Amino acid sequence: MKSRIARLVGPALAAVLLLGTASALAIAQGRIQGTVTDGLGKPVPDVKVIITTKELAKFRLETKTDKDGHWAAIVGDATKKYVFHFEKADYFPYEEEKKLTIGGNETWDIKILTKEQAIQTGAVEVKVDPYVAAYNGAVELFRADDLAGALAKAEEAIAIAPEKGIAYDLAAKVAHKAKNWDKTIEFGEKAVAIEPDDIALFPVLLDAYRNKGDKVKVAEYEKKFAAANPDNPDILYNQAVELYNKNDFKSAEPILRKVVELKPDFAKAQFLLGMTCVNTNKIPDMKKHLSEYIKLDPKGADVSTAKEMLDAFK
Repeated sequence: MKSRIARLVGPALAAVLLLGTASALAIAQGRIQGTVTDGLGKPVPDVKVIITTKELAKFRLETKTDKDGHWAAIVGDATKKYVFHFEKADYFPYEEEKKLTIGGNETWDIKILTKEQAIQTGAVEVKVDPYVAAYNGAVELFRADDLAGALAKAEEAIAIAPEKGIAYDLAAKVAHKAKNWDKTIEFGEKAVAIEPDDIALFPVLLDAYRNKGDKVKVAEYEKKFAAANPDNPDILYNQAVELYNKNDFKSAEPILRKVVELKPDFAKAQFLLGMTCVNTNKIPDMKKHLSEYIKLDPKGADVSTAKEMLDAFK
């Protein structure tokens, strides 16, 4: 009889114990809810709420605010402290460690700020880099065509950080637009010394040296510019002209063909290629390119010559 009673009582007692454990877990729970608003008091939807605890490395609970900025969460063990992290793109994140009331249902409203709101309210201190301020000021003045002001600001940036090539680059370009050839050369050479691959300055320095009448430096920068722009139609055309003037028509021809391939509307190149074809005895090609030249530039300086050649080979 006792064993029968034990068999009957045992399961019932186990059920009671299980119910007791579940009740204990429920009692240890913590509930929390709240609303997230911005610096103007407006609800912020889709804010990610991440809940973790330092006491359990693998614990992580994630939720987010609804369209009214409301969120809610339940943690199973309110005896622990939890870290609440709120984040959304274009807002400063907010994080706080908090212990919930065991068995409670707390309301916790928080505020997250956009970067502009944070700056306006003084929540964050804006630190301005004097170099960046001077450089950006120079750019703005340059765009406004205030060349004197832009050059002064660029020189200010150079004085703050003389090791940075970008300010020298800007100063050289400003000086070039102002036709201040000495300043263009001074700042341009320093920029290239710091950044040898600053190829955008090569034509700027080339023009400045040309205006100064420095043939040696002009030749140097022509060579640098050509090396940096191997497929530039203007550079290739100049190379072809040099070969043509030396009567090296065979060498000039492939270069000119490359030019008109890159830039079909390059009228002078079409003319020179036509004249080159005369000298290499390629008459059909001569007719094609001279005709194209006349079509592109009907009032061009060499139109009469082109027409004479076409008439001669009818």
